[in-house]
Amino acid sequence: MKRVLKTYQLELEVCGPVYVGSGMEIQKKEYLFLNRNTVGIIDIDKLYMLAKKKHLEIEFEKFMVVDGREDLKHWVERNRISLDEIKCCMKYKINVGDIQMEKGRMQIMNFMRDPYGNPYIPGSSIKGMLRTILLAADIMKNPLYYKQDVQKIKMELDGPIRNRNILQKNIGGIEEKAFHKLNRTEKSKDAVNDIMSGIIISDSKPLSNEDMILCQKWEYHIDGSSKTLNLLRECVKPGTVIKTSMKVDESINQITSEKIMEAVKKFYQFYYSVFQSKYPIADQMFDETVFLGGGSGFVSKTVIYSLLGEREGVQAVQDIFDKTYVPKEHKHYKDCRLGVSPHVLKCTKYCGKTYMMGQCKFKIY
Repeated sequence: MKRVLKTYQLELEVCGPVYVGSGMEIQKKEYLFLNRNTVGIIDIDKLYMLAKKKHLEIEFEKFMVVDGREDLKHWVERNRISLDEIKCCMKYKINVGDIQMEKGRMQIMNFMRDPYGNPYIPGSSIKGMLRTILLAADIMKNPLYYKQDVQKIKMELDGPIRNRNILQKNIGGIEEKAFHKLNRTEKSKDAVNDIMSGIIISDSKPLSNEDMILCQKWEYHIDGSSKTLNLLRECVKPGTVIKTSMKVDESINQITSEKIMEAVKKFYQFYYSVFQSKYPIADQMFDETVFLGGGSGFVSKTVIYSLLGEREGVQAVQDIFDKTYVPKEHKHYKDCRLGVSPHVLKCTKYCGKTYMMGQCKFKIY
């Protein structure tokens, strides 16, 4: 069959800070607060050269290898290194959102970066987001087609077995029903049968460090109370526009921009109805809302509510947390009584305003 490629441009306007982690943590010996609003990230090689120039090689080795308690700020002050000197050792500086310093060490999680040190969004992250949206929209449009799968999920959750991979097989089967329609091999579960293989999304255009902020993790509850954690993430700041392209092989997948936008709107309207509306701080946004990256929460990344609806979905999500050994101190056993699960909305604060993590306005043309 002849390949017919159609190219679309995608834009995601960042409305709530977006975090796509590299899997790496910036250690306490690799950063310091220049002031309350700015953090400097250190180039360790440059710092070593500065230490060598000041005849502090032994002190530097002790700091890096022996003493695990001292952070960079105290080491710099103890060795009388000036602010101008330490600024020359920085990879980059990054602004900080509104933070509350709690007791204990502050973690900083790194953002995905290319070989040149530029932040970017992998195409796979955007494609994964769209895959969930398209699957949820198809489930809501064709509930009878997935009726047996819903029963299997209920039976598994009603059973006594607890493990971290609960529902993995059933959800995988649902994805196969929705997407594995190419019949290239006899086994439908083979990835080559997935119509989503006909969609290729490129990595985003590189972002700059000026597009980034450090955001603290805030948790909001339905009674309006909130809690902060000693966790900062490098995030794309609100107002930034993420740009990328999508190629569709129409001989494999007949998806159109209209169908994608219809699914996006359907997914957000449902998300707001069953989850976001339960939180007084979160006003309903535009219909083109999507949630991208880490920290945006369980409901935006799964199809449990799409399969079971709001009432049964709350019970199912509570059961999932119980059967996957989520610690009791998270208090998910209260979710059904509260009428929402999970009972925490993942947010952050920046310039005095509260934002939902990962919230973007999606555009395709």
